[in-house]
Amino acid sequence: MAKLTLNSALKQLQGTIDGLIIKHTPHGPVLCRRPDMSRVRWSPAQLAHRRRMQAAAAHYREVMADPGRAARCVARARKLKVPVSSLVMGEYLKAAGAAGSAPGV
Repeated sequence: MAKLTLNSALKQLQGTIDGLIIKHTPHGPVLCRRPDMSRVRWSPAQLAHRRRMQAAAAHYREVMADPGRAARCVARARKLKVPVSSLVMGEYLKAAGAAGSAPGV
């Protein structure tokens, strides 16, 4: 595999450019083609998980739209030193797992 060396102006470059992905790993930057996911057949478990994650993301947006709930979540996330989205979505997913289905859905 070829080694990729970026000059200082491009060291923090990441994302996609014209079908190529630039990402950073512990071993250095990696340049690869964007995968073609058009023929992927998701299993029922994968589809269910994707729906749960979409519901968790919708719950996060709902919580952040309410200033009071958002302030409480931001304070708790700071105290726990975790991203707010991880805290809110994680709690939603834990509640969904305990209830056997997504709460409020």
